[in-house]
Amino acid sequence: MDKQKTVGFLLKRVDCNDGVASHCESMIRGLKALGWKVILIAGSVNYDAGFVSRFEALKDLSEDWVILEDLKPLFPSLDHITRIKELVKKYDISLFHVHGYTMLFLARILKIITGVDCVATFHPSVHGNDPTLLKDTVLRPQITKYLIFLKLFAPKVFIAISSDIERFLLKDLGFHKTKVRKIINGIDTKYFRPPSPEERQKVREKFGLEEKDLVCSLVGRLNWNKGHDLLIDAVRKVRNAVPEMSLKCLFVGSGHQEKEIKEYAFVSDDDSRCFIFLGYVDELREVYWASDIFVLPSRSEGCPLVVAEAMSCGTVTIRTEGGGARDQIEEGKTGYIVPFDDAEALSKAIQKLVNQDFRWQMGKQCAEYASQAFDVELMVEKTVKLYCECSGIETK
Repeated sequence: MDKQKTVGFLLKRVDCNDGVASHCESMIRGLKALGWKVILIAGSVNYDAGFVSRFEALKDLSEDWVILEDLKPLFPSLDHITRIKELVKKYDISLFHVHGYTMLFLARILKIITGVDCVATFHPSVHGNDPTLLKDTVLRPQITKYLIFLKLFAPKVFIAISSDIERFLLKDLGFHKTKVRKIINGIDTKYFRPPSPEERQKVREKFGLEEKDLVCSLVGRLNWNKGHDLLIDAVRKVRNAVPEMSLKCLFVGSGHQEKEIKEYAFVSDDDSRCFIFLGYVDELREVYWASDIFVLPSRSEGCPLVVAEAMSCGTVTIRTEGGGARDQIEEGKTGYIVPFDDAEALSKAIQKLVNQDFRWQMGKQCAEYASQAFDVELMVEKTVKLYCECSGIETK
């Protein structure tokens, strides 16, 4: 009997406001279009009022979504193992797709019990509360932990979502090249597209922006890891260097550090006019359309989708040199890459983009590159090919 095109997604938890959930939504949507069914198996589910739509989308797109309360990936209960085993039988799951390395131990148990293999997407990203310590809590200091755990419970194949992660798995951890497949995260490049002049003017008016304003934006959880403080410091430096410029900065998102970040931002009257916190925004592309420059000065990243989205909308991007930077940005052609924790370098990069003609030309190059490099259909096709290789399903 032919194997079913059914994959079980295994996640420790689903945080509907983060990049992993966004990636899973895009992936499940694409898989469904190609005739695959996804059984979503996860521990706790977290979302606020702004992300109900993503929760509903994940639920509607999945063939089934089983929430295992109090799931402990390293110490899974017999009840949880039994329930997943029953799902394998009920839906004839051909392969597990693990998101997050801690779920690999559970996947190994399931392999022993059910015979079903797994692939795993490596999503290393650090979310912390102390901006002075975050720069030290990235991949390399944790290499011993990764080395031991990933060697013991390695999946059939790792999916590396950036060249940095591919290099980490091959060079630092020593996995053979047959165990690692690079598949860059994709986005809907038909939805995230450059605006018409009329669309741009409309959204600028919606956010209270004037034509003269040079607008920077940062989309991400209000968390020190995302580098809000660095962009705030850089914008202040730009204001001092070019006082005649009308500079505005849009912050999109919510998070536990919202109060502290706003206190850091609002020190003077100039700050109050410059920094605009929008909270949750339903149509993110409107933020990209309204922006001249997209900035992501994160202290640690896997491969941020927001950068690909902004570039696809023709918005020039500046980001730090974390995961995916070299896959996303060609220095000086589609944006700029700046060092971690360097507000001065970030300020200088913003100042390079003050000239409108230069910025618009670079924006066109961003959109052209993104339409080829970050297309979600290409990501899904590559993933399906890997699924078929690992599960024995014939490609048609």
